[in-house]
Amino acid sequence: MNFTPELPFDGGRVRPMTYDDVDALFAIYQHPEIPGQHVPDNKDNLTRMVDLSVQMAATQRGMMWLLEVGSDDNYEVQGMVSAYDWQPSQLRTMLRVDGLPQLSAEHRAAALNTCLEFMSGKYHLRNFGYQWIAGQDEALKTLLQDCGFSLCATLRDGWRTGTETFADVVQFHKLLDVAKPVPGRLGEQDNPGQNLDKSFADKNGGGAA
Repeated sequence: MNFTPELPFDGGRVRPMTYDDVDALFAIYQHPEIPGQHVPDNKDNLTRMVDLSVQMAATQRGMMWLLEVGSDDNYEVQGMVSAYDWQPSQLRTMLRVDGLPQLSAEHRAAALNTCLEFMSGKYHLRNFGYQWIAGQDEALKTLLQDCGFSLCATLRDGWRTGTETFADVVQFHKLLDVAKPVPGRLGEQDNPGQNLDKSFADKNGGGAA
């Protein structure tokens, strides 16, 4: 079953991970953006991340996309987008983008917004968070604000960077001004559940999923 969609954006796309992407994931994690993030020395361990990306999406605990820049059949992997700490009952999730040094701010913002819009439309999420860790690129805070995120709180020494060292966490949130979904019986709405290939539209006279 298909749990994670391929989504285009201006200048690229995000898509599900496969085992063929292990080398690309290994390259991304050789350039950690977050202070204290461990640099892996064994790419074989990253195969588990591919499995985890499927399991998280299937159980609505998170979602991970590979971020590619380009067009048509000429794409270059430049990062990944993650949605984690997903709490469907509270219509809330956290977002994160990890990128190679060549990933531009424009493509980072476009991929972030594309994934946010998908999760809002598909799962009715309304509260999106993003954590900036002291030591990351300062330009990321401006990018988040340009994407509609607001600075809500600062957690002092909220991120461990070493055995005895910590960094502040700056918490951003984007609250969507949309009505909560109205519960319905199974089959009343198009494309219910998390399976992107499943739809009851044909049986109930609804539109295309």
